[in-house]
Amino acid sequence: MNRLFRDMLEMKSGDWLILLFSLLLVPLAWFQTKTQAAATTAIEITSSESAPAIYSINGNHLIDVAGALGDSSIEIRNGKVRFTASPCHSKVCILSGWHQYSGDHVVCVPNKIGVSLLSQQERFDGINF
Repeated sequence: MNRLFRDMLEMKSGDWLILLFSLLLVPLAWFQTKTQAAATTAIEITSSESAPAIYSINGNHLIDVAGALGDSSIEIRNGKVRFTASPCHSKVCILSGWHQYSGDHVVCVPNKIGVSLLSQQERFDGINF
């Protein structure tokens, strides 16, 4: 192996510091975004077939929503929400499971139905600056 190339691959003390700092920074950033989630107070369901509707996150509800392909079922239980049934083929919306943090969105793209979790307080979003 060429000596110049081998010397380029060797890590120096500054390289180790940058690597250590990066390894500590990533979990810290993840923890910060998860702990800033405000309490979810409601969900908004949008569909191509009807006007947007807002439901309380409290209590247990099963909501049928008409979409482009047919009806989808959305369940609200213990402050969480999920799709339980959908006429789409891939079922990604169902497989995404329970959602509970404000700012989360669950979408069934083929059926054109979306669920947004709402809060009184805005949560940090990586898109905002």
